[in-house]
Amino acid sequence: MDIIKKLLKNKIFRVTVLLIVLLLPFTSGYRAVFVTGRSMYPTYEHKEIVIEEKASSLGKFWKPNRGDVVVVLTKGKEKLIKRVIGLEGEYIEIKHGKIYINDKKYKDSYTHQDITYWLESEEVRITKPRKRWLFLNTSLDVGVVPKGHVWVMGDNRHMSWYGLVKVKEIEGKVLY
Repeated sequence: MDIIKKLLKNKIFRVTVLLIVLLLPFTSGYRAVFVTGRSMYPTYEHKEIVIEEKASSLGKFWKPNRGDVVVVLTKGKEKLIKRVIGLEGEYIEIKHGKIYINDKKYKDSYTHQDITYWLESEEVRITKPRKRWLFLNTSLDVGVVPKGHVWVMGDNRHMSWYGLVKVKEIEGKVLY
């Protein structure tokens, strides 16, 4: 009993135990990820920290569901946080900035923005002040989401990349 009392009074021991308790969840199936940019606004702010559950801990047969926010690892090893919109086998189309899944308008509870794209080239956007940039609603026939893929995009439809992602490239699912 004396040994336990001595250990509990030892600051180094107490700090070590505290660190183990706090860090254990993050060393197993969870990780903290920083949000960079505004592509997921208003759901997540720039520089906000989110908790990701690693895909490896979600199970061998895990597949993302519509509405899940996932962390995608790009070929350049960059982490993107995007929302799953289209699932494999679904026909995705964008008409005048609105998303259609299997010819039905997608009701999005995360944002009410239309998808837009830049009218000017990259060179023009760099040289002109932001107030002169021109946006247009876009129309695009994405097609059928192939097997083993999902279609993702950010909640900030004015500033977000969207496209097909292999489920294998999804690093994890954002819990908060």
